[in-house]
Amino acid sequence: MHVGLMFSHRNPPQFAVPWPRIYAETLEQVTFAEQLGFDSVFSTEHHFTEDGYAPSLMPIEAAWAARTSRVKLGSFVLLLCMQNPLRLAEDAATVDIISDGRLILGMGLGYRDEEFAGFGVPKDRSGRIMDEALEIIVRAWTEDDFSFRGRHFQYEHVTLSPRPVQQPRPEIWVGQAGRPGVRRVAQWGLEGFCGAPNAEVYQHYLAKCREYGTEPKAQAQTLVFGHVHEDAEKAWAEAEPYATHVHTWYKRWRRGVGDARSFTATPRDDFVIGDPSHWISRLERTIEAQSGGVRPNHLIVQLQLAGMPHDMAMRSMELFAGKVMPHFQTKE
Repeated sequence: MHVGLMFSHRNPPQFAVPWPRIYAETLEQVTFAEQLGFDSVFSTEHHFTEDGYAPSLMPIEAAWAARTSRVKLGSFVLLLCMQNPLRLAEDAATVDIISDGRLILGMGLGYRDEEFAGFGVPKDRSGRIMDEALEIIVRAWTEDDFSFRGRHFQYEHVTLSPRPVQQPRPEIWVGQAGRPGVRRVAQWGLEGFCGAPNAEVYQHYLAKCREYGTEPKAQAQTLVFGHVHEDAEKAWAEAEPYATHVHTWYKRWRRGVGDARSFTATPRDDFVIGDPSHWISRLERTIEAQSGGVRPNHLIVQLQLAGMPHDMAMRSMELFAGKVMPHFQTKE
């Protein structure tokens, strides 16, 4: 299993520090992650939030690319409907070039009404917009000259230059892990789901691969939030204010779109907060529970909870890398 870290660049008002400090410290954490042996680092996107949740991922990943040499650089997830797909194809190709072929482009629909309204994107058309945008990115990266005439985008005789380093193109992961998401993955022969589809949805994916004549190669991902300390109670004492902030906001966002199944317990129960042995047992259970469809082969962990001091996050990363990650990471 590959193991990666996720960073959201959030700066809650109650813990606020200057914005350049947030970005500089996150960049330091990313370079430290590479030194610690993590396989990948991921950015994640939202818009118009109180705490400045990262809204622009390609500049962030370009900075990461320039400061690292080995780790994969991914978006988990970039909100495709809020982008011009052709410009995104160019920006992502540039990141792949700067990183010498280390980009994973993970993309999703988004779900917050405020984001669709802010960008003037009709939410009820988001699936159709994403279908068009995804086709444009794939074709821009793989065809010398292409034209596209859709309802939402039109291009005539476009040739993208320079192309990405990875051939025929960088890895693309698509969320969510439901029927529309896995259909997109199957249709374009993509490399991953942003999440882990259940057994019924995974069978739908296999059927769609047969229908489109593509290889069923998509990888599944497990995402967890938390904090690790040698002492379980100290772990919670340290993480509590930051975990509560993150949990409260995600719960509010999900309830706002009618999702009553996510973030149903306390932050201490929904997140993984404790000593290394607690982390190992919780992760084993989480991964096993997601293995009904396709067993996840990429574990993504967010240890820099919004507002958490830099030195606390660095200690958590180091302890995770030393005592938790070896239990799950597959050495190539």
